[in-house]
Amino acid sequence: MTHFRSRRTLALSSVAAAALALAGCSSPESEPTASTTSITSSTAADESTAPSAFLEAEGTLTAAPTDTAPQTAAASPDAALTITDMRVGRHDDFDRVVYEFGGTGTPGWRAEVVSTASQQGSGKPLAVAGAGILQVLVDGASMPVSTGVEEYSGPNPIEVENPGAVTEVRNAGTFEGTAQTLIGLSDRDASYRVYTLSDPTRLVVDVSR
Repeated sequence: MTHFRSRRTLALSSVAAAALALAGCSSPESEPTASTTSITSSTAADESTAPSAFLEAEGTLTAAPTDTAPQTAAASPDAALTITDMRVGRHDDFDRVVYEFGGTGTPGWRAEVVSTASQQGSGKPLAVAGAGILQVLVDGASMPVSTGVEEYSGPNPIEVENPGAVTEVRNAGTFEGTAQTLIGLSDRDASYRVYTLSDPTRLVVDVSR
């Protein structure tokens, strides 16, 4: 089983015990319908759930994405969001990167595969492991002093051991309402998709393997 480096580790032994205890009363409809081989999370939202159930909670498990073109969406007018967590999970055909937010509104994004990346504002070159970089600019972002939300504190970057589609994930900072995030790719021509989830507010990036 492949593992990702993270700030916390799921208590798998407790999960296994809980699964055995519930086995007698679970119905087929209540069981996860898809599985994953590994998970990275700096804050597991529900540490009593198995990795497959936890990643299912991030959104419906679907087929690998097929689009390689730049993708964009507008933030809501009231968006004022701070990244509180970043995590990576692996599925059979794709890897999933999740950015979680605190604050108000919903984020927008401008996503594109690039060969190199420079930090917003300073222009400082940013090194990212992999054959390519998926740059995801998150609009509607605000600093913690404005949102009153504690900002994600690491690890940054998240470095993926034995990578599939994703080699690492980096938060390069917020500048003038935009958070710059970078996803290292094993294949520069990988297809991907970007979308949001709510409760809590999340931006999800699926990258095909």
